[in-house]
Parts: sequence; structure tokens; C-alpha cells
Amino acid sequence: MGWKVSTIIIENKNNLKDDNTILEALGKSNFEFKEELTLGYDIVQNDDSICIGYYQDNIILFDDYQITAKSLERANELKLIKEEKRLVDLFPNAEILTAACHSVVNYHGYSLIKKGKKIRLKTISSEDELREFGKRIEEEVEIYKTSYEKNGANYWKDEDYPNDEDYTEDQLMEDFTFGVAKRRLGFRLDNSDADELMETVVFKKYISPNSKNGNEEVEELKPKNTWLNIWQILKKTIS
Repeated sequence: MGWKVSTIIIENKNNLKDDNTILEALGKSNFEFKEELTLGYDIVQNDDSICIGYYQDNIILFDDYQITAKSLERANELKLIKEEKRLVDLFPNAEILTAACHSVVNYHGYSLIKKGKKIRLKTISSEDELREFGKRIEEEVEIYKTSYEKNGANYWKDEDYPNDEDYTEDQLMEDFTFGVAKRRLGFRLDNSDADELMETVVFKKYISPNSKNGNEEVEELKPKNTWLNIWQILKKTIS
């Protein structure tokens, strides 16, 4: 199964349920409500939309890489981007977990904000080397425990087929992305425990009023990373 996931999960201690306030913090206050939907496993909508849902004590956003790409790829090490600063203003004592992956190039990245400070950021793909800042969080530590280092890179043995080539870090895309997201959700998005979230939780979908057939002309990210260039080309092709 090919995964395209781009999510921000916000600890919602105060039970805030105000989509307009959240959209304003994301710089998307002009976005208009389009529909209510359950996501199933079609997590990325491919139309530059923002989907907002509430689950247990979390606010869950699926943003089609609009904010997550900037947060993970354009952030200056552990400094907050402007959208993150606004979210911190709304949720000063909360955990804010950003996670994204794209199986076309085995991209995965994630960051963790805790009490207003970004304490961890990591990205890697088959096209781009590992970038990481801050101390590894406990969910990562468990995954890295079974790794070994060679020539400055991390590898994992294939326990089922020990004679095969060892796994590179980008090939563990699902393990890292969904293992880290489990920190807030309590389960991995890529197994049956996620059925309730994906099949029963109602998300509200918002799009820009300037969208053409649901495809917004968004601000160019000017990505330095190859995986983002590939994704933008794919989006134009399927639009």
C-alpha cells in the first residue's frame, strides 16, 4: 500500500472545537467549508484542502502538505515557523506533533513541539539525507534500538530474511511515521486499530474560495528537497 500522509495532531486539553480559530492560526482564514466526510484511508485529498477533526483529547488536521511541508522542510532547525507560533499561542502548554510521509520516495518527517518549544525535528527520503535536530523522543528510541550504523547511516537487519539486503532508514517510513504519531493517538494509523478514527470520526473539509475545481493555487514552497518537487509534479499531473 502506498502512503501519502500529512498531519498535525494537537493535544486539546481545553477541548477547543472552533474550526475558524484553527484556520486563522494556520493562515487559512479565507478557506470555506466544503463538506463533512470520513476519511477512510484516503488521507491526502490532493486538492490543497484542510480537514479538521476531533478525536478523544486531540485535534487532528490533514493539510495536504501545506503546513507540514513548511514546518518540516523550511524550518530553521528547531525554530518555529509562523503557523506553529500561532498554534502555540492557542495551545501554549500542549504537545503539537507534525508527521508526514510519501511512499513515492520513502519520505518521512516529523517534529514535536512541547510547551511552546520545538524539541525534535527529523526528515529523510531516498533522495535526501537524514536531517535531525534535538534529542530523539522515546517512540524513535525504540525503533533505533535494533539498528546499527555503517558509513554514517543507520541500517536494520531483516529478521525474516537475514540473507537479504538490510533496510535503510528511509525504507522504515511506516515504522517511524506511524510509530511517532502513536504518541498522541495511542495506535498506529496503518493498522486496524485506526478504523474508528478513519471510518467513524467526521472531519470538516475546507478549501480556498479561489480554488479551481478544488485545486488551489497555493504559495510556492520553493522546496530544496527532491521529494517535494516530485510531489508537486504529481499533483499537477493528476489535477
